[in-house]
Amino acid sequence: MKTRWNEHEEPSNKDIRDEILRFLLMMKPGESICPSDIGRTFGSKWRELMITVREVASDMVRDGVIEITQNGEAVDIDERKIETLKGPIRLRLAKRTLT
Repeated sequence: MKTRWNEHEEPSNKDIRDEILRFLLMMKPGESICPSDIGRTFGSKWRELMITVREVASDMVRDGVIEITQNGEAVDIDERKIETLKGPIRLRLAKRTLT
């Protein structure tokens, strides 16, 4: 599998955050991605990164950058910890409101 990243280096949380943003900024408004899409960009050992990808995504939700969704609905990660979510989740840019 060809990736943009060196498979022999552990990606930092910043690398993962940047990759999430890169993917989402290429999407149409409201579209989402699977966290595994991010993991796969780092090479064949992507499954080992999935906990970190989810943790970075949680931090991005707290920062107001993205939303984590399940069945199309945003998940309140302060109410439900990311590690307790069962089933598929998706990531999308946070909806911004003008104030």
